Amino acid sequence: MVYLVRLFYNLILAFLIIFFVPVWYFLNVRKGYKVGLLERFLLKTKKLDYQPVWIHCASTGEIKTALPIIDYIKSKEKVLLTVFSPRAYNFAVKNLKDMTVVFLPFDFGFLIKRFLKVYNPKLLIVEEAEFWFNLIYHSSKKIPVISINTKLPKNVNNIYYREILKRFSFFIVRTEEDKQPLKKVVAEDKIAVCGNLKLLSQVNLKDVKLDKKGKKVILAGSTHYPEEEILIKVFQKIKETLPNTCLIIAPRHVERVKEIIQTVKKYNLSFDLRSKTLALDNDVYIVDTLGELSSLYKYGDVVFVGGTFSKVGGHNIFEPILTGKKVIIGKNYFKIKDLVIQGEKLGAVVVVEDENQLKDAILELLKNSDLKVDISKIQIDIYNCYKKEIDRWI
Repeated sequence: MVYLVRLFYNLILAFLIIFFVPVWYFLNVRKGYKVGLLERFLLKTKKLDYQPVWIHCASTGEIKTALPIIDYIKSKEKVLLTVFSPRAYNFAVKNLKDMTVVFLPFDFGFLIKRFLKVYNPKLLIVEEAEFWFNLIYHSSKKIPVISINTKLPKNVNNIYYREILKRFSFFIVRTEEDKQPLKKVVAEDKIAVCGNLKLLSQVNLKDVKLDKKGKKVILAGSTHYPEEEILIKVFQKIKETLPNTCLIIAPRHVERVKEIIQTVKKYNLSFDLRSKTLALDNDVYIVDTLGELSSLYKYGDVVFVGGTFSKVGGHNIFEPILTGKKVIIGKNYFKIKDLVIQGEKLGAVVVVEDENQLKDAILELLKNSDLKVDISKIQIDIYNCYKKEIDRWI
């Protein structure tokens, strides 16, 4: 059965490499990214004079999530980091200068076996949902393979995932809800529940200035169409009873600023742009700058995170939560369901169904939106749990 799974997988992989990789290659090159085809086929390698702990993070987001654990392992062992996306490679090379960073080979068995021979790692740690068949299958024959912050697929019981999951040496999962389906595939003593690594993330706060002018602030981050209009209509109703209130809109895509300005004008509201002033002198304040949202969250008396009234599926709710704020979201949070579950356990998330519920939630949180839990204590517990479990393997 394993042979048939491998055969079918390798045929699909070969098809993707032949027909889709050339397009993917040229799209990334046009954006100025290094794609690393020679490294991915192991025609170019780096020589190491040590036996590393191998950590694989596919994307920039996964690197940032795993960074506290990478730093801990790095304090004890030499680290070899592999990435998949060109953007992640750029980020890692720029920010993680004291470790070796290479592209993960394409997932053919002969390439993975050669990679293991060339770099001779003592352990493989993969983050979240990196369940490449040959990567896990061949690595597990040579070294222990551990999954951290495990993000399980919905179809965990299909033959592909059953064959992959049972080859891991150990799993460090986020919640008991993650553990339950995994127990059906692997022994319970191979699973530890430590919490979500995203809660260890440090919000990259910049020293951004904002003069609130004594106003109460409703801050909507990462918004999409038609969320701005929904928020504006709710804001108008709230302003009737709380006139000293301002709405900050930080769209997910700044190229939509002109569209948002037209919506604001439609409702006869005054507005300012972040690029023009640091003061909240008018009704609506539109963030038309990049890289400031996470640092602006601390100014919000109420925070709404977008992509949740629109059918995008949601964005990172932990950035505002880690600044000590409760967060309001809409009902379309399917992309961040795991984060919402964690947030609800902390009493940090309010899910609303419509405009009326949004207005009521905002009015309630305007009284006090500060969290009543000690995030730092939770972070320490998660970190210590990961350290304890990882120390068993390094």
